[in-house]
Parts: sequence; structure tokens; C-alpha cells
Amino acid sequence: MTSFRLDPAVAVDAAAVTEVVVALETALYGHSSFSQADLEDEWLDLDLSHARVVRDGDRIVGYGAVREEGELWDAEGAVHPDALGQGIGKMIVTELEGYAARGGARRILTRAFERDSAARRLLGSLGYRAVRVFREMRIELDAPPSVPMWPVGLRVVPFDPDRDALEFHAAHEEAFADHWEYTPRAFEVWSRSYLGSGRFDPTLWCVVRAGHETAAGTICTANTYGGGWVHTLFTRRPWRKHGVGAALLGDAFARFWERDEHSVGLGVDATSDTGAFRLYERAGMSPRLGFVIYEKELGVGA
Repeated sequence: MTSFRLDPAVAVDAAAVTEVVVALETALYGHSSFSQADLEDEWLDLDLSHARVVRDGDRIVGYGAVREEGELWDAEGAVHPDALGQGIGKMIVTELEGYAARGGARRILTRAFERDSAARRLLGSLGYRAVRVFREMRIELDAPPSVPMWPVGLRVVPFDPDRDALEFHAAHEEAFADHWEYTPRAFEVWSRSYLGSGRFDPTLWCVVRAGHETAAGTICTANTYGGGWVHTLFTRRPWRKHGVGAALLGDAFARFWERDEHSVGLGVDATSDTGAFRLYERAGMSPRLGFVIYEKELGVGA
């Protein structure tokens, strides 16, 4: 009889955890662009004491992690397709849920691939309800992108981390403050995730200024999730509805094209009323992967 063991995750587990995620994505979608470098970047802002692996003997067959964010915690998990149907998913979900509740969480979010009907049924049976859909969108550039058209009064300047990081972080936080369930990040955490990444390249970032103010911007990295990746694209409220978002996206495409990075992707809240999903569709991007976000209210001390 197989005996599964739930252990704290450690850094050297990254390769095995990546294998689990790649196997699951491939089983569901026929392909995966996820890499160990992608996982290690995601772990930059994760306290590994909040992560668990499930072992079958010496082999890792499941993974889960939860990020502490005040009263709302955010969880993720994956089970290797070879080990489905043996209770591993339930083991991970209940472990992370209990850990979050003991840490003071009142609510917890988690996610399942849209195509993962087994995971979605499991979450429903454990009292989770679907609240949102996010999608990974991608474009394969086959010609040089058009030159972006910037509204009058805006100009693009190079990103200098010593000069711009604090102001850019503040503008980023302000722009996302009204997005669904957005949790503010302190500068130190934000900086560790983006400036501390081995993929940080300031020439792929876009800083848009109106006078001396940061009005908008993008954070991009190369060789991420199988191509160029737009981690964030934002416009502060006074400059919205003027075509800045389309110009930012075109700028990102152009920067990647110059690097011979012709596959460009990003993640988007497909159910948001901001119009971002439609913007990306108009730019020629199409969905590749989908995630359903689930929420559950927790009892204190669970």
C-alpha cells in the first residue's frame, strides 16, 4: 500500500516541484512552458515555511504553498497526473487551509485550471466557491510591431532602479489599488520580486512620465514562461481612457521583438470590468491557459 508523506518544502525541491507542474499542465493542455527558473522566481516572494510537498517514497508527487496576506491568504497547489485519485489534492488543500486559519486568515483563495474538472469538483466539495477567472494570453509576433502612439504630454524614459524604483513602486501600487482583491506590497517585497530576480533587465521596463510624474509603466522579463512576459501593465487613473494601455502593450511587443523574443504572454483577470481582456484581444493575443479562482471563508482557529 502506498504511503504519502507531507513535508515542508525546501529550495532543493524546486526541480521536482517543477516536474509536477509541467506534467499537470501537459496532461490538461498538451504542452507546458513552465520551467524551474519560473518557479524559483515565483519563490522569491514566498516564505518556504509556508510551502509543502507530498512524497511517495523519495518521489515528490504533490506541491502546495500559501502566501500570507493579512486576513486574506492566497494558496496554490498541484498533483502529478500519475498520482491523481489517491487523496493527495485533499491532503494539500486541507493542510494549507488549516495553516492559513491558524495564522489568522479569515478567507483563503486558491485556484484550479479551467480544464481540471477533478480539482474543481474537489474544491467545491470542500466548501470553496468559484469567484473569478484568470487567463494566460499570448501572441506570436511574425512581423515588427507598429510604433506605439503616445498621448500628447506623455514621454517614455529609461528605467533607472536607483532613481525610479521608489516612485515606480508607488505608482504601480496606486494604479492597482482598485483591482479585485489586490493586496498592497511593501517596497522591500516588491523590490525582491522584480529587482532581485536574475531576470531583471531595466531595458525591458517602460516608464511613462507626465512632467515629473510617473503616469504609467510596464514590468517585463525575457525567457519567462516560454517567452517574453509582461508581469504588469498599469496606468494611473488620471491618464486612463486615452490609449495609454494600447501604447504600453505595443511598446512591450517592440522591446521583445528587438530581443528576438517573438512569443509574448501575460496574465489577465478575464472577468474584470477594466477592459484589459478586450484590449489584449484587439492587440492579437489569445488565451492559452485558464485558471478558476476559488474562495472560502475560514473559522478562526480552524
